Amino acid sequence: MEVHQVLITGATGFVGSALAANLLARGAKVTAVSRNDPDGVRTTEAILTAARGCGLDVSGAVKHHLRVLNIDFADLEDELANAGLEEITEIWHVAAEMSYSAHKLGTSFDTNVGNSARLYETAVRCAPRCRRFYYVSTAYVAGMAGGPVREELHARGRMVNTYQVTKWSTEQSLHLLYLRCGLPITVFRPTVVVGHRHTGWAHRNGFGFYMFQDAMIAIAAAGHREITVDLLPEARPDLVPIDQLCTDACALTLRRDTGDAFEVFHSSGGIQVRMEEIVRIWGQVAGIDARLGTPTTAMEQKFDRAVAPNRPFARTEWQFQRSRLDAAIDLEQPVQPLSRDELHALCRWYANESSTANEGNAARVAEAI
Repeated sequence: MEVHQVLITGATGFVGSALAANLLARGAKVTAVSRNDPDGVRTTEAILTAARGCGLDVSGAVKHHLRVLNIDFADLEDELANAGLEEITEIWHVAAEMSYSAHKLGTSFDTNVGNSARLYETAVRCAPRCRRFYYVSTAYVAGMAGGPVREELHARGRMVNTYQVTKWSTEQSLHLLYLRCGLPITVFRPTVVVGHRHTGWAHRNGFGFYMFQDAMIAIAAAGHREITVDLLPEARPDLVPIDQLCTDACALTLRRDTGDAFEVFHSSGGIQVRMEEIVRIWGQVAGIDARLGTPTTAMEQKFDRAVAPNRPFARTEWQFQRSRLDAAIDLEQPVQPLSRDELHALCRWYANESSTANEGNAARVAEAI
């Protein structure tokens, strides 16, 4: 039986740690590339936490099949060249600069475009058994027009933040490198990633979908009991649970024959719950009455500014096709979108975790005082 030896970047993040845990649970060996983790403890703990969140026991696999490489990305090529990548069969490049800020365009471009190209070129030179390079992009390189979106490279689109721009640029860069070097590439585009469908587990990083939940929790903690939110009632976001994303990614990785084509796939969860209902759910789990409308109070306007980076995405509806992905992994039954009750459970888990974290912070502050 073929043993997959997968190199993963970004293994301390939400997607990377969950992917590493799920690959280990499926019998793969994982080499996790990390920064500022000389003893590998931070990366190992992140993967074990993700495994628990996904309902997996990978303690034995972590002991025997996980290797952590502490890499200074300034010397990426030299350090990986000496890291023994001869047995690596797949690479998943998950690490990214997530900033939306235009002020960080240069840094984000160097990280997302430059480091991706450098990693690919290093794989071509130093990983002779590597069958495929998987790049985790975002479905929102499609731009802000909404509507149906095909699984293909996009020639253009209106972007509203640095993250979109640099992810789009990386896809184009990698396509050029594929044409030049030949190592097969899969562009893997998740939609809005949320917690585990069954356990609720998610990273508490306040990014994306959970930015709105965090803001409402903060509003409730400040003593407010109602809020009006400027979103569109009929828009339905495409939410992909982390377990579905990992199922998609693992199925691609463990394919018997990956071919040599340049692939573009959407890891989409589908659309179902309307934004009006989602806003109500956010409010319910935070303990406030949340409704749609025009913000009028100072507090509502402050909330509006806090969530402004993600408001354009919450006001637009896309239909991301995933037929090519489903065909590639031989998926016979269509993916079922999250129901209203499932989404409520995810938000409740997140809010409870927020409460636990806040209580812990308060206890530490009290102890310090």
